[in-house]
Amino acid sequence: MVAKKRKTPTEETPATAVTIAAPTEENFVRGGASALTPLEHKEISTQAANDLFKIKKDTPDTAAEKKGPAKKKRKAGEKTKTVEKPKKKDSDKVSIDSLTFKKLTVGTVLLGCISQINEFDLLVALPHELVGSVPMTEISDSFTALVEKAAQEDDDEDESMEESADIDLNKRFYVGQWVRCRITSVQDEANKKKIELTLKPNVVNEDILKVDITPGLTLGASVKSVEDHGYILDLGVKDLTGFLPMKESKSYVKKYNRDEELAVGQYIECAVEKSDKRTANVTVDRKKVGSAVVSEPFSRITSVLPGQLVSGVIEAVQPNGLSLKLMGLYSTTIDRLHIPASVDIEKKYKLGQSLTFRTLYTILNTDDKKIAGSVLPHVLELDTPVLSNDKKSDKYVADVFPVGSFLDNVKVAYVSRAGVLVTLESLSGVSGFVHISRLSDEHTKTVSATSGKFMIGSTHRGRVLGYNPVDAVLIMTFQQSILDEKYLRISDIQVGSMVEGTVEKLVPAGIVIRLSKNISGLVPTTHMSDAKLTRPEFKFKVGKKVQCRVLRTNNEKRQIIFTLKKSLINSEFPIFTDINDLKVDDISHGTIIAIRKNGCIVSYYNDLTAFAPGSEMIETHIANLADAFQVGQTVKTHVLTVDQEQNKLVVSFINSKKKAEKKAASKAKLDAKHEAKDNALIPGQVVTVTIKQIKKEHLGIELPEGFEGRVHISEIYKSLDDIANKKRPLSQFKVNQEIEVKVLGIRNLKKHTYLPISHASKVNQTVDCSLRLDSDDDNTREAVNMKAGQEFPGFITAIHPNFLTVHISTHTYGTINKQFASSDPDVCNKLIQNFHKGEAINVSVLSVGAKSGGNHFMHADKPDIPIITDFASVKQGQIVNGFIKNTDAVRGLLVQLSPGVAGKVYLTDISDTFTENPTESFEEKQVVRVNVINVNEQNKQIDLSLRESRLSPDVTSNEIKTFKDVKRGQVYDAYVNNIGSSGVFIKLNHSLSARVKIANLTDEFVKEWKSIYKVGQLVKTKIIYIDYDAERLEATLKKSVIENTDAPKKSKKKVEAESDEEMAEVPDSDVEMEEAEDDSDDSEEEDQEDDDEDDDEENEKEDAPALSIDDFDWTGVNNRKDSSDEEESDEEESDDEESKSKNKKQKKEVEDLTAELNSNTPQTAADYERLLVGSPNSSYLWINYMAYQLQLSEIARAREIGERALKTINFREEQEKMNVWVALLNLENNFGTDETLQEVFKRALVYCEPLKVYLQLVNIYERSDKDDKAQALWEEMTKKFGQEPEVWTGFGLYYLEHDNADGARELLQQSLKVLPKHEHVQTIVKFAQLEFKHGEAERGRTILEGVMSNYPKRLDLWNVYLDMEIKADDIEMARRLFERVTSMKFSSKKMKFLFKKWLQFEKDNGNEDDIQRVKERTLAYVESMS
Repeated sequence: MVAKKRKTPTEETPATAVTIAAPTEENFVRGGASALTPLEHKEISTQAANDLFKIKKDTPDTAAEKKGPAKKKRKAGEKTKTVEKPKKKDSDKVSIDSLTFKKLTVGTVLLGCISQINEFDLLVALPHELVGSVPMTEISDSFTALVEKAAQEDDDEDESMEESADIDLNKRFYVGQWVRCRITSVQDEANKKKIELTLKPNVVNEDILKVDITPGLTLGASVKSVEDHGYILDLGVKDLTGFLPMKESKSYVKKYNRDEELAVGQYIECAVEKSDKRTANVTVDRKKVGSAVVSEPFSRITSVLPGQLVSGVIEAVQPNGLSLKLMGLYSTTIDRLHIPASVDIEKKYKLGQSLTFRTLYTILNTDDKKIAGSVLPHVLELDTPVLSNDKKSDKYVADVFPVGSFLDNVKVAYVSRAGVLVTLESLSGVSGFVHISRLSDEHTKTVSATSGKFMIGSTHRGRVLGYNPVDAVLIMTFQQSILDEKYLRISDIQVGSMVEGTVEKLVPAGIVIRLSKNISGLVPTTHMSDAKLTRPEFKFKVGKKVQCRVLRTNNEKRQIIFTLKKSLINSEFPIFTDINDLKVDDISHGTIIAIRKNGCIVSYYNDLTAFAPGSEMIETHIANLADAFQVGQTVKTHVLTVDQEQNKLVVSFINSKKKAEKKAASKAKLDAKHEAKDNALIPGQVVTVTIKQIKKEHLGIELPEGFEGRVHISEIYKSLDDIANKKRPLSQFKVNQEIEVKVLGIRNLKKHTYLPISHASKVNQTVDCSLRLDSDDDNTREAVNMKAGQEFPGFITAIHPNFLTVHISTHTYGTINKQFASSDPDVCNKLIQNFHKGEAINVSVLSVGAKSGGNHFMHADKPDIPIITDFASVKQGQIVNGFIKNTDAVRGLLVQLSPGVAGKVYLTDISDTFTENPTESFEEKQVVRVNVINVNEQNKQIDLSLRESRLSPDVTSNEIKTFKDVKRGQVYDAYVNNIGSSGVFIKLNHSLSARVKIANLTDEFVKEWKSIYKVGQLVKTKIIYIDYDAERLEATLKKSVIENTDAPKKSKKKVEAESDEEMAEVPDSDVEMEEAEDDSDDSEEEDQEDDDEDDDEENEKEDAPALSIDDFDWTGVNNRKDSSDEEESDEEESDDEESKSKNKKQKKEVEDLTAELNSNTPQTAADYERLLVGSPNSSYLWINYMAYQLQLSEIARAREIGERALKTINFREEQEKMNVWVALLNLENNFGTDETLQEVFKRALVYCEPLKVYLQLVNIYERSDKDDKAQALWEEMTKKFGQEPEVWTGFGLYYLEHDNADGARELLQQSLKVLPKHEHVQTIVKFAQLEFKHGEAERGRTILEGVMSNYPKRLDLWNVYLDMEIKADDIEMARRLFERVTSMKFSSKKMKFLFKKWLQFEKDNGNEDDIQRVKERTLAYVESMS
């Protein structure tokens, strides 16, 4: 009853309603929630808070009057007792717990302070001595985008450096910066506790409502963009954007951002100054942010964020903290750690007292919701704590009191179960905390506040272990063992210092030395001693004290490396630790860590290394440096060079003073020698010398004063006429012969570089001389003065199979490529046999300089030889040498005329006599004599000929040179150039082709006529038609026509059978007449083709000359030269389905007509009308009739015939009508407009099955290279006919044929979402087959493997898989698949099928052993079944 009576204030009722309503609204969105809006909730909360605060401000008399009615129910004495005692009891029951790691949950929001900035993350100090990390990808979405962009552009050094500057965390944050963060992960594994945080505003502020963004609210935000007058901020609140004016950012930018404007993605803490429906104006001024107070209550508890400066009413005062009502609504606690240590809680704080505090953390995603606050001065101000004299330090507190610092007179202020809170002498804003485990070296179970060593008021000496900026607490210890430790951190140990340690253990890597309780280091095996120890355990026993020196330390990896080498410990020289402190001639001891062929690597302290060249390691030359030095050896080094920018250090092991003296003596001796040489030899001076040696390339001579020299072969003769023996020009000289020479200069033989005498610097030099005493053309022979076309005497100095090296002066030389070595190709093909080293030849310059790969010459062995230097120098009729670069049995030869200039020799121009495989007698790199027969400047194309009649005027031939040379009825030899759907194209010469229609290929009917001929085949042909205007030729390959004999007659029955086959050859009656001529062979044909197309369009618009049927293609291919004759194509057209559906009588009638057409083609419209009377339902005849009209330029008439056909053909003949519709679509595609084509298409959709019409039109688009329209139509079909598998597979085939494999694979995934499930397997298998045929076989295998893993018993699928592997020609892969399938369990009937298929495969592709192995496997299976 007493407890109930105390709960009489009604002010809590609306608060309870608010806190319950908000989550109810979220969790039950379909109904049952409060009908109040967030704004109405906020108004109720505000009213409740105002009423509550109004009551608290009433006078005691007024309060007593208001409690008057209660006195009527109870006596005054009773009421006084029941009110006073429970208050104290209730206060004691309030739970005020500290935040621990176990209480943390994902989603907890905390106020933190950055304590450390690393390269890829931030360390954030959290309340109650906790620490979390923020990855650089969890700062803001904009910053994450910058990080990802920098990672992608990491290959570009310049860009990556710029990006790294943008994502440098040290430029975005500062130590001591306050942040609001949310926990994303809590891990407790292997005694390693890890808290991961995020600063992203859209995550941290996701629970706050837009209506709660009121003036005085503080929150974290990120810069979204930089504008002229301010910054657009991402507040993380839905439908609300932040704006920071420039003037409000100046103080922050100047003090905390290095006077640089804020960057996109940067995180900042801001305070709201005003807010409207869409924008909140904020400030980042630290004073304003620290003093901003939230005056209006929050509409719901989830809007309460850490870091808000709010007011509350104290409900309970306890030694361990305070309990309050935040704004009179939400329960909040303040732990003792977040109340100043010097404050007496029970004296300063009273029940009912209004208190301003800052929220510290909120745990609102659990059943037991918790809000904690702080009244520490530095938290209230969001600033650094006061250290002494009420002044704040500019330094971070952890820098003022680093780890390991000692503090005296530390006074215990508060005792708890976890430890003691202490105050520090002369420090008011920072306190200390000592955990109970660190009070003493002995185990301490409990601590008493009133008695014992650590009672309140006792003083001690402590040592700093760490610092938490949120709690403003120094983590300390009173343990004597730690107070006595010399080193607490690795950073306390100085590199190069001498330390004493204890041998802890021996490991394979070396000796572990312990310096203190928590710090150990390693002595590597190479640093145990100056001498190699075979049994180090005898010298270094566990527990032994040793004196060692620190080589290097690594704070991040917590590593220390020591050395026990006496040579390093007792070294009298200063140590090398930093390259920036070194200068030339500094001396120190180092250790060899690696030996190379050209030197060794020396290691010093602090991971500093240097390179010692082999010449600086030992004065005498040795072949192997490892014989004189060993890894781990201590050496005394002298600094030779220091490059701080590139971090390169070069040292020497040799005494620098002795080396300098030796070098000076050597230089003096060399200078004396050079002085004598300078006095004796002056460039241009003529001296008498003696020949000592005669080489093929030069004369070795002896000059006055004993100097050696030489006369290069190119410096002996002025003209080739002066040389008696051109094969051996130096044969006229003898050893010891005296001659007069002119001194040219000094040559460094080692480097092959020319040096004037005045700049000589090497001792191994020779003097270059010349016998051309009065020559004045020396300058013209220099490379800089040479020009293409000049001629010089040249001397061969090197002979290679494919080129010669020729000198025209001592220092000017070039190459003569194989084809330029002689005008005789036989000589060119055997350079080594036909030329000699030192031989003199007359050379002509082809090109000069590095752009052409050096100097290129030509042997001018005959006058008036054409010189080809570039394409412009090639002229028709020239006869030159060429170098075969490539041979092709189909296309001919590719011949190089000069560097960068090449021409083509067609099969027809290889020989005057046509033979099978004319390229067989030629090989690559062979030199041939060619005649330039055509030069196409526009296409940069050169046609060449190897015909003897072209090379020699005495030889005659029957070569066809021009179109006029071709005679009708004449028989010629030709080569098959291309095989198309409309027939065969043959080449008569390099520029003339003739077309052979299908009907003229052979006397016999052959269904697979394409297999009769192959490209490059030699054939005999007869010209049967010549179009002189269009310059087109029609020919025949029929033997009966060529030889003027009778063709074999066919029986009527045979004609009918052949007609059946021919009619079934072309699917869907879509007559294929594709252009097959190779466009690249003759660019003039392409120009003619374009002209023909233009003429066709003009003929349609104007009633101009007759329109040739050759220019019309029913398949949709654009009108191109040499496309098939429509009349011929119509003879091939047929439909397999139609022939099956007709009865025998009807079929026989059509076949007879087809035979008649083949033997006697209709010549007039009356002929077609006569035939149509007998076969009115034959689409074949109607389409031929349309083609006939097109020959007469009667396009409109052709349309009328098509329309008449649609009306005449019986409605039951659906396929026949379909054929006519397709013909009309083809006609409009070629001669109509897009509008007329669409009109016919829409009409066809009404009368025919829509899917078939769509498929026909998309095929027409594809064959006419209208890829955009084809793709658009395919996409439309997937939407209209998405349930049809053939649409998806057809679209996939289109993608693969157009090199869009990724599109085809995405299409498969889309199809599986649309198609019925029973179609999935076959569709997937079909796509796999397409991958095998048109894509990547490996991809097809992957798809089929996925299918087979789900349907291992489907033999039909296995059969498809096997067929694909067999067709892929991967014998081993197919064989392994057969073995895999036959090892599975199927019925005996299926196994029989598999073994028969395998056996047939091995017969076709394997050997006898493979066949026998299959038989053995089959026998084993039969025996296992029995």
